[in-house]
Amino acid sequence: MNKLGSYITKLMTTVLDNEQEQFVRDLALSELNRLNVDMNDFIRKHTKDDIDKIKETEKKLLQEDNKDVKDK
Repeated sequence: MNKLGSYITKLMTTVLDNEQEQFVRDLALSELNRLNVDMNDFIRKHTKDDIDKIKETEKKLLQEDNKDVKDK
């Protein structure tokens, strides 16, 4: 079983559990917010890296095309 998935599920269950103390529910919600920020940062970083790699590849291909045209 995915430990992170289980952890997030437990936090969400805690937030929705009206029998829990408000303090505990607030802590669980704060932790979910922190995880959300961490995941968004991760996604943004890796999306940026992927976009940079694509742009770099396109630039190399354009340079090769220009070189081939000049050689002919």
